[in-house]
Amino acid sequence: MAARPLPATTDETREQRIEALMKELRPKVEATVRQMVERAVDVPEAEEFGAIDFEFRDAGLKLTNEVRQASVASRKKRGTSGAA
Repeated sequence: MAARPLPATTDETREQRIEALMKELRPKVEATVRQMVERAVDVPEAEEFGAIDFEFRDAGLKLTNEVRQASVASRKKRGTSGAA
């Protein structure tokens, strides 16, 4: 089993990295949540628990992918890798 590489030497703390990623992702998260809320407000009551559930699931998957991509980009920028 290969050893994990040590994080690159940096003055940036874990909390600073998290805040930087949050700052980058916040507009995308807010836009997605707004679209979900608008859809929930606009959907007829009869459709409340139908196709809208798939739309919400897809929005969640999209956000998950955005977080993954931002995290990978952040690691590359710092010169670290998530590989085990």
